[in-house]
Formats: sequence, structure tokens, C-alpha cells
Amino acid sequence: MINQAMNQSRERLGELAVMQRRIDESEKMILRRAETRLNEVNTRIQEIWSSSLERPREYMDLMQERGMLNMVIAQARASIQ
Repeated sequence: MINQAMNQSRERLGELAVMQRRIDESEKMILRRAETRLNEVNTRIQEIWSSSLERPREYMDLMQERGMLNMVIAQARASIQ
């Protein structure tokens, strides 16, 4: 009975370790994609900055997206560490 409980506990711990590795891999992928997109957004903001009055909607959308990406990046980094 005790051996069975110990074996089940070991199995569960192994499963949890596998799930944690998958979560870590997913967080790293999210981080890479968010950083890539953030670079794209920053580049576009720089491109249209001088004409932002002519394209206020696009500029504001990009600024909002940049803010969200910064939050995603911070959360992913915190999760990985």
C-alpha cells in the first residue's frame, strides 16, 4: 500500500516536471515572438512618428500594442526565471 502510494507520487511528480518544461518552452516562445513583434512595432512607430498627426489612429494603435507587448514580455520573463 505504501509502495503503491510512493509510486503514484513519483509518477505525478514526473508528470508535473514534464508539464513545467512544456510551460517553460511555451513562455520562451511567447517571449521570442513578443520581442520580435515589439521590434516591428517600434520600427513602424519611428517610421510614422513625424507624420503621426496625419495617421493618428495607426499611431495610437501601435502605441497601445507596444504597451501590451511590454506587459507580455515582462510576464514571460518573470515566469521563466
